[in-house]
Amino acid sequence: MNKKCLFVIVSALLFWLIPRPTLAAAKISLKLQGGLAYLQAGDVNLGTQAFFDWGKIYFAPPPGGLIQGGYTAIHWGYEFGGDIIFELSPKLGIGIGAGYLESSKNPPTHPGMMLIIDEPQGQGLQKRFHAGTTLTAIPLRLGAFLTLPLNGKLNFTANAGVSYYLRARYHAWWLVYYDVPGLLEDPFQNLFTTADKKNAPFGFQGGIGIEYRAFAKAAFFVEAQGRYARFQGLEGTSLSEQAPWGGLFSPFSETGKLYYESVPLIPNAPRLIMVQSAPPAGPGGQPREAVVDFSGVSLQAGVRIHF
Repeated sequence: MNKKCLFVIVSALLFWLIPRPTLAAAKISLKLQGGLAYLQAGDVNLGTQAFFDWGKIYFAPPPGGLIQGGYTAIHWGYEFGGDIIFELSPKLGIGIGAGYLESSKNPPTHPGMMLIIDEPQGQGLQKRFHAGTTLTAIPLRLGAFLTLPLNGKLNFTANAGVSYYLRARYHAWWLVYYDVPGLLEDPFQNLFTTADKKNAPFGFQGGIGIEYRAFAKAAFFVEAQGRYARFQGLEGTSLSEQAPWGGLFSPFSETGKLYYESVPLIPNAPRLIMVQSAPPAGPGGQPREAVVDFSGVSLQAGVRIHF
């Protein structure tokens, strides 16, 4: 039985266990929310930082040269979504919902995130490095919702449950190119990686908040949400492309799982987060599959409408 079927069965059982008179008498409310999200990211940052560390060594400047800038980790993003809540009592409800979670860092390609300057006082060769990263997921939620009155209009709220993650995806674009004085067509190398979690895994979420009943049928709220969603086994492709007029190392294309492991197809075999079809064994005797970690917290605001 796959996880998708299990999620559907668990959801159906929870609703089936609720007595029919209770469910029939339940009121319904709709929560709509959105806000700032923080993601742990996992090996996404470690494996991308390693690309910049490799560049500092493989393209090291001569004595007197400079290295400016570097990789900036990806963590911040946004999350929005909605939940339909069956209010079994004034205090307790069961809800189903869906959302969209994204964290992205795509700074301008010029001048790049890291610059290696061979001749700081002259017009010598410069090597520029860039990394663009995007993490996206669509969580489907099933949870319990608690509402505790604090006074006539103010409520304390809490929720907890499980999430079923559709299209948990990692996408990255890395670029390194030579900025050669007097040369119109500078050689460069692009590396693209896209990997998805094919079997849509489970996660957990929970949160607390304050709700203000501004109208008879509507309330505004703010809440802090936490989530656990740490995934391995993403599958996809990694592609290395040169400029039409020349690159910095040999092009290649790989299909398979996403690893945080040494990449023999890149000079000096740095340990990076990339898709590989035949990765080398790591220190533990097996290649290490990369961890893409959507776990983190969100600060959200929204409206709850009662029907």
